[in-house]
Amino acid sequence: MIYLASFGGVSEARVQLVQRVIGQFYGLPVRRLPTQRLAAAVQCPVRSRPRAAMVLEQLQALLPDSTNGKIIGLTTQDVEIKNRRQPHWGVMGLANDIGGDACVVSTFRLAGKTNRLRKVSLHEIGHLMNLPHCTAGTAYCFMNDARGRGAVVDRTQERLCPACRARMEW
Repeated sequence: MIYLASFGGVSEARVQLVQRVIGQFYGLPVRRLPTQRLAAAVQCPVRSRPRAAMVLEQLQALLPDSTNGKIIGLTTQDVEIKNRRQPHWGVMGLANDIGGDACVVSTFRLAGKTNRLRKVSLHEIGHLMNLPHCTAGTAYCFMNDARGRGAVVDRTQERLCPACRARMEW
């Protein structure tokens, strides 16, 4: 089961789109949760934007105890991660781990493009389904690491390369 939670500001049309795309591609039921509010504690005091890792913790807390489900959160706010060179790196999305149980997608860096939202959502759920970034060098595979560039997402398609498809587990 995939659970879908949106944080205030994401349009109903976008939430429905992500629900439909994930359900169709992965063939799993997608259950919507009530609209959420980002906890004040997730805000970075330096950049005043949500820290993705803390958003993932908030999402994990929404998973029912009796399930081994996965959860995706959608937000319009710019989310950031800490990396070695830039401690406040804005991202399109983040999963808590390969095979983990939570991911978040931010529409902030998607330039309003519905196709980007679709592919980034599939990409982040892919991580939860045990898929690492694509190493086959196939430009169309949505599991390619975008490295923060929308143009990379634009080149991908809503499909996996044969190598990534073979790795997919659930």
